[in-house]
Amino acid sequence: MRKAINENPVVQAALIGVLVIVGGLMLLMRMGGSDEPAAEAPVAAAPATDSAAAAPAAGAPATDPTAAAPATGTPAPAGAAPAGAPGTFKAGPGLPEEIVAAYDAGDAVVVLVVNERGIDDRRLKTMVQTLKSNPGAAVFVVDVRDVADYSRITEGVDLDRTPALVVVRPKALTEGSMPSAVVSYGFRGEASVQQALEDALYKGPEDLPYYPK
Repeated sequence: MRKAINENPVVQAALIGVLVIVGGLMLLMRMGGSDEPAAEAPVAAAPATDSAAAAPAAGAPATDPTAAAPATGTPAPAGAAPAGAPGTFKAGPGLPEEIVAAYDAGDAVVVLVVNERGIDDRRLKTMVQTLKSNPGAAVFVVDVRDVADYSRITEGVDLDRTPALVVVRPKALTEGSMPSAVVSYGFRGEASVQQALEDALYKGPEDLPYYPK
């Protein structure tokens, strides 16, 4: 067969014709398959945006970037609610009996509220104790942990930190049925402590003219 193909021109021509026909058929088959549309790639859906999660909830309070400045001294814990009928000064919860007895006896009542762990509080406590030598003065030193026992006095002057020096004027110098008191905060010298008591015992007129030096 190989010899016939190599030596016979007729066989060679026939073989070439067969190859041309086969090649044409294969070309037509390829062209016919290219007319099919290509499959579309699936498009990924974009995730939905949750606007409620992105935005802050309605009515939510805004964050305050500033911080409140702390008060000087040690904050005093809230005391119990004042006891007793309005317009009375009788012993009971929030008002010890010895306070009422000293006030009824005509003394100026000095109440020092301290935090025993504070250095200034302890120094001021020592100075206030010297007021006991003054006639007509009843001195009481109260630890901040027991301030609820004196709530009817401390709430009357809006006590909010320690050390706090509360001076109640004597009954004879008080106008009206309820005692009047003043409060001062922070450390003070011995002369200032004495002056606080003298101011409570002052009996003269309140409208004295001021004469600058």
